[in-house]
Formats: sequence, C-alpha cells, structure tokens
Amino acid sequence: MKTTVTNVMAALALTAAVGCAGSKPSNQTTTGTEQISTLSWTDLGGEWIIQSVNGKPVPTDMERTPFLAFDVEQQRVHGYAGCNLTNGSIGQEEGKPGSLRFGQMITTMMAGPHLDVEQRILQQLEKVTSFRLTADQLSLTDEAGNEIICLKKNTGASLSR
Repeated sequence: MKTTVTNVMAALALTAAVGCAGSKPSNQTTTGTEQISTLSWTDLGGEWIIQSVNGKPVPTDMERTPFLAFDVEQQRVHGYAGCNLTNGSIGQEEGKPGSLRFGQMITTMMAGPHLDVEQRILQQLEKVTSFRLTADQLSLTDEAGNEIICLKKNTGASLSR
C-alpha cells in the first residue's frame, strides 16, 4: 500500500513538473499563428509552490512545502527552500517586462534532510533573468530562456508562517 501511495505521489509530482513547461499562457494575445504572452509584474504577487528545479521534481515527502512569496510592491521575496527560510530582493530591468532578478538572498542556517534540494533552489535563483506566467504556473528562466524553476500558484492555506 505504501509503495502504491509513493508511486502515485511521484506520478503527480512529475505531472505537475511537466505541466509548467508545457502550459500555454492564459493571458495571451495572438498575431496570426504566433502566441505572445502579456507579462505583468503584479501577477507575480503571492505565494508560489516550487514544483521542480531544472526539470527534477521537488520531493513530495518533505515536512514543509518549498515556496516563494513575492511582494512586488516592496520588491521583496521570502520563502522556504527545503531546510531554511530565505529572504531577499527582486527587481526588473527597465523596459523589459518579463525580466526578473533576485538580489542577495539570505537564509537561516539550519541543517535538514533536504539540504540538497535547498542548495539546488538557491543556486538556480542566482541564474534567473526572466519569468513566464500562465494562469497558475510560473516559470523562472535563465539568460537563454530555459526554464530552471517551475512553480505553481498556491491556492490553499498560507505557507508563510
């Protein structure tokens, strides 16, 4: 029974991770056959659950869910990366609506069983240069436009405690 539950959870995590890269923007306009996403900085606001890092699903058996919470008015971000709380600044390049940069991120210094997940998340945040949005999915991308972190909008109870 435990194996079945574990397999189902792994399949759901994989489906969620694949969904980010394959999702089509809901806030889009079209010109001919080309779809162009209309990006909005304010749409980043709120809590986002980290689904995958570099295509690798975040484990579902973690005691606490890794997330990022964006406060676009204050240009701040905080969250939980796997073992520790993290805080930092965010910003955009002027004239580039899809750009996103994370400033110096600070974290608490506790050890935990998922320190490897946390290290992957924090390392990839340093590489983020832009974002793509769909209705409930957020892709953080690198300079080449490759998705490096996939997140899903949190619609449940607040993860910030």
